[in-house]
Amino acid sequence: MFMPKNRQLRNVIIGAHIRDGEVKSADIGDLAIDLDDLKAEVTNLMGSIAMVEVTTAGGSATEAMTVPGVTGADSKVVATITDNGTNNVGLAQAGATGANTVTCIFSGDPSNDTVVCFFVQN
Repeated sequence: MFMPKNRQLRNVIIGAHIRDGEVKSADIGDLAIDLDDLKAEVTNLMGSIAMVEVTTAGGSATEAMTVPGVTGADSKVVATITDNGTNNVGLAQAGATGANTVTCIFSGDPSNDTVVCFFVQN
């Protein structure tokens, strides 16, 4: 397809125009994509993903925390502190260490009021 210089295609999908930012089944034609099928395929690609907030028990800079959704040490975990508590600690490291368990290493004793948010992918 020839396109003059400095021209852009906009609002075009499979030869049909998109109106009001919507794509309808008729616009897709023979490539009919069902939203539920697409969602299932994304889930298959990404695995199950969970977000969980857990409050520390305190007493040590290293703490094994119960995090539902972790299937084992091969789970991928992203952790961040959403409330650093009275001891004002930082999170140095977090990793899945077993089923429903993530071990965190803090910059000091997190006390019993530090909240950690975990994103888990299995």
